[in-house]
Amino acid sequence: MLLPVRLLRDRWPGWIERRLARFVWSDPSVITRPDVSPERFREAMSAIHVGGTIKITTADRHPEPDALLLDNLDTANLVIADVGASDGSTSLDLVRKLDGFAGFVISDLFLEISSARVGRRTVFYDPAGQAILMCGHRFIAWPVLSRLVRILVAPVLLRAATTAREPVTLLNPDVVELLAQDPRVATREHDVFTVWPDPKPDVIKVANLLRRLYFTDEQIARALRALHASLPEGGHLLVVDNSREPGMPPRGGLYRREPSGFSLVAETTNTPEIGGLVTALEVAEDAGHAPR
Repeated sequence: MLLPVRLLRDRWPGWIERRLARFVWSDPSVITRPDVSPERFREAMSAIHVGGTIKITTADRHPEPDALLLDNLDTANLVIADVGASDGSTSLDLVRKLDGFAGFVISDLFLEISSARVGRRTVFYDPAGQAILMCGHRFIAWPVLSRLVRILVAPVLLRAATTAREPVTLLNPDVVELLAQDPRVATREHDVFTVWPDPKPDVIKVANLLRRLYFTDEQIARALRALHASLPEGGHLLVVDNSREPGMPPRGGLYRREPSGFSLVAETTNTPEIGGLVTALEVAEDAGHAPR
């Protein structure tokens, strides 16, 4: 984002919003409201920049990649973990497609942030207490992305620093409802660069997280080693990405965990961005943990 400031929709004259449509966003502060709809919640997620990644999500985003799992594995007795699940919308999509499963864990490094209200402005903070987003009456701005923006919104941030903060879930309302209804579904805060604690899941899905947009190939390989160590022998890794290339459908690959790496089980017509890194991974067969 070259200029981390955007106009808020329905707060400006129509001709301005039409002319600058690309820079006009919906109000992300709706995620603090208990009556927010699942659709508006998903739309608001694209404004949440936390931990170096963006919480972009939509419903039914991974139909072809999810089909790789459904077509190649009997999931009835499996535990599936969705790592980097954002607001959990795509986890919910997959749960609804499964004929059965033993357990499903919706996982992300950031499942909750906090907010403080200053007049008509709302400031959002990451778990470390860093201001990541400011929503005003006409603008939204990302102080975490720009020193200039931090200077411009400094008066608001100073007032917010003395205001009580409220927790804000980053889980979609439909996901919150699922968690309340199905005891097989749980959540976990987890960093993709660390090994999943025991008991290990049978399948790990990682979608739109290990991207060259966010990480170098060396960092992605480190995460893949952690994922390898997080799976039991014969477990499976499902990698998904939604390409920015025009007309490119979602890409996915299903890979089996072998002692020294991953073997290909099935891929979509188009290979995932990091598909080559997955199959090229080499892991020492006696490695009990992911190298740092």
